[in-house]
Amino acid sequence: MTQTISERLVQFSENLQYDDIPPEVIDKTKQHVLDLIGVCIGSTRIDFGKSALKLIGGWGGTREATLIGRRTKVPAHHAALCNGILGHGQDYDDTHTESVVHPSAALAPVALAVAERTGCSGREMLTALVAGLEATIRIGMPALNKFHMRGFHTTSVAATFGAALITAKLEKMGLQRTVDAVGISGSFTSGLLECIPAGSGAKRLHAGWGALCGIVAAQLAQGNYTGPNTVFEGKLGVYNSFLRGETLDLDVIFKGLGREWETLNIRPKLYPCCHYLQAFLDCAAALWREKKIRTDDIAGISCRIAQGAVNIVCEPWEKKLNPVTGYDARFSLPFAVALMLIRGKAGVAEFSAKVAADPKIRQLMAKVSYAAEPDYQVKDMPGWVEVTLTDRSRHGWEVPEVRGNAKHPIALEELLDKFNANTAFLGAAASLRIADEILALDKQADLHGFMAGLRGPKAAKSAA
Repeated sequence: MTQTISERLVQFSENLQYDDIPPEVIDKTKQHVLDLIGVCIGSTRIDFGKSALKLIGGWGGTREATLIGRRTKVPAHHAALCNGILGHGQDYDDTHTESVVHPSAALAPVALAVAERTGCSGREMLTALVAGLEATIRIGMPALNKFHMRGFHTTSVAATFGAALITAKLEKMGLQRTVDAVGISGSFTSGLLECIPAGSGAKRLHAGWGALCGIVAAQLAQGNYTGPNTVFEGKLGVYNSFLRGETLDLDVIFKGLGREWETLNIRPKLYPCCHYLQAFLDCAAALWREKKIRTDDIAGISCRIAQGAVNIVCEPWEKKLNPVTGYDARFSLPFAVALMLIRGKAGVAEFSAKVAADPKIRQLMAKVSYAAEPDYQVKDMPGWVEVTLTDRSRHGWEVPEVRGNAKHPIALEELLDKFNANTAFLGAAASLRIADEILALDKQADLHGFMAGLRGPKAAKSAA
């Protein structure tokens, strides 16, 4: 009898052993954890992060897993929710661009929380995380950005299943209970993107919500609830319900599974904003650095963008020209380009309401226009910026494919620089210690001590 998609993914996850995973995949996975934890720690000092920590930390319940940056321990699903919010809330987390999934922000919190609850080793945690990453990415790949085009956040849709797989593997639930957990997860998938054009911060919740729901689905399966084994391909399953009428190649889910590792193609961000803007910031940075353009001499700025990115960072254009909050600015093409051309940098401090209201940036934003480039593939997240000066000369720069995947890697040193910037308030010694421990996760006998160490002295003091 032919196995269903969920049964095949569960089989892959259940069978995967640490020694099956190439060393370069383990190393890349540890780098993703490093990047994600750094962003989480940085988010503990930002309003949305403080709110999440206070709210979720106050829910009570069994002390199972750590809220990153605090002394508080809460039920594992609550920890995954909170740490997922911390990881995704700045839009500084990584993306697998071919599936348009933010995998680490949704899945690393699950692996860390459940491993801490169960006392699993670092190797067990990393193995489960790789299984969840590979499955989640592959669930998103057949859609080719169509979830986003329909208004659904692919991360919330796909990562819920990966979270269930991770939980089930670490809990050693077995094949049938895991199939049930994956099936139950289908009823929890959600995440509407209306929050972006509406200027709401609800997107910050999506990765954490997927993390929580996957853990809860696994718990329900352990409690003898059942789920459909046809949750993906069924007439009323994920693909037919979310993408009714679309032609999908579902075979891509299993192409090279266990041999070709999509984890290597997860792309970290170097700027705290939507991944669709990363290439444009690189373009503007190159023009600022190489051409030394004076902004007073700019008559117009033209951008070319992949059609699949337009609804996120360009529409509605009037709102993108008038970002009110720092979060609005993270999804504004004209803001990103104007910011870099004027200031030559785009860090956490630059994505704020104060900077968004800067009259100089506002004036330059008004000179930005865009056009969808039919030859651009959204999976490459490319960017093209051309500046026209008052003397009618033109200066352009193109980044045809954003960095971070196996072909165009971001060096560990760059990720460490980002990590150190996010954790600087802890002190250099604490930042170094945490980074070293993350990069040695495969040597951790269990995760209790590691998770306890994710609170530097200043973070611990603030939670006291």
